[in-house]
Amino acid sequence: MSDVSDTNNPIELSIIIITFNSLPSLEPSLVSLTNSSFQNFELIVVDNNSTDSSIETALTYFPQASVIKNKYNAGFAKACNIGAKQANGDILLFFNPDLEADENALDEIVTFIQETPDAGAVSGRMRFPDGSFQATSRKFPDMTNIFLSRGSALSKIISTNKTYTLPDYDVVTKVDAVAGTCMAVKRNMFEQVGMFDERFFMYMEDTDLSYRLSLLGLSNYFLPQAGGVHLWGKGSSGGRIIRSWYHHLSVWKYFLKHFPGGFSILFLPFILTMNFIISIFLPKR
Repeated sequence: MSDVSDTNNPIELSIIIITFNSLPSLEPSLVSLTNSSFQNFELIVVDNNSTDSSIETALTYFPQASVIKNKYNAGFAKACNIGAKQANGDILLFFNPDLEADENALDEIVTFIQETPDAGAVSGRMRFPDGSFQATSRKFPDMTNIFLSRGSALSKIISTNKTYTLPDYDVVTKVDAVAGTCMAVKRNMFEQVGMFDERFFMYMEDTDLSYRLSLLGLSNYFLPQAGGVHLWGKGSSGGRIIRSWYHHLSVWKYFLKHFPGGFSILFLPFILTMNFIISIFLPKR
């Protein structure tokens, strides 16, 4: 980890981690950063009023880290914006506290963004702990594919989400949207597009940002060579039902923002409410 005061070696990358009672998954996440082949980064930890030792653990591994302590749970989007405002690097990397990056992942991300003028949001290939592919890239939601999204009860019943969530790719691929699990973006582009929309407490803020970056003429990329193991949902103390609730609420906000009209105002709330209730009783896939 670089010293921000070293003018001969300016910071290239600012890694922003949002914590909210993120132990025990936070510790192996930090270890992966210490083992990274790329070390010219600063670490910014924004804590959403944790009651565990998330902050102390972060400082144990990175004593020079910048730590911002929110007095309440500000949510993911707002906390990311708070961290981004303190960043010194030309590239921002929003990094989940339950993500263990491969040794070469940061190198691959930084090199790709620096060499790709039209790069908007860039994300690597996420894996489950058993090594299987974890889909995080997706198409932009619309009034048809949303019913076959990963969070849709219909997709669980008919066992398909091919029209929304994107598959694995062996080569660098342009995609509509990438997940905030491991999302890198040039700081000037992030600021130009207006940063994350803080109306999204958690979920959909990454899709919304990806969409707004695309409106600037930028391309969002899936980078398979920049991998990591993501312990899905283990980065905070929130339970599955709470996370599901925020996801459904954020989907509604996304459609109200990008598809204003009768579908979003009248029809979608009913469908989302029914889906939320049904999804509680369906087994996890």
